[in-house]
Amino acid sequence: MGGDFSWALGELDAEKWQAIVQPDNPFAELMGIEVAGVGPGRGLVRLKVLPRHLNSWRILHGGVYAALADRAMGIAVRSIGRQAVTLNLQVGYLRPVEAGQVVECRGMVIHNGEKIVVTEARMAVAGQPVATAGGIFYVK
Repeated sequence: MGGDFSWALGELDAEKWQAIVQPDNPFAELMGIEVAGVGPGRGLVRLKVLPRHLNSWRILHGGVYAALADRAMGIAVRSIGRQAVTLNLQVGYLRPVEAGQVVECRGMVIHNGEKIVVTEARMAVAGQPVATAGGIFYVK
């Protein structure tokens, strides 16, 4: 999946961790998205897929993939000290995901410009790729 994600939450002091992750994120809490890791230019989130996350085909709704990617990439952007908002988000779907599976999404910064940060994310279930995403963030 690319990138070194051997880091863990314990590597950061509590104050820096809080500043990067922004625990007061009502939408992420509503979705059940768990922050699992953060490192320089990287963010890792997980979601255990529940029936409420499914579409009418009983597979993971496309908007949930987008929410996972936006959260992981947003954390990656904040991990390099940038405060930004999403300008563009694109998702490519590779495989369906069902209830009970755990999706892991790894976001990373690809380009850190003056006003624009470019990111990418990869999502997997048990190591199998299920989706990719790209994001462009505008630095406030």
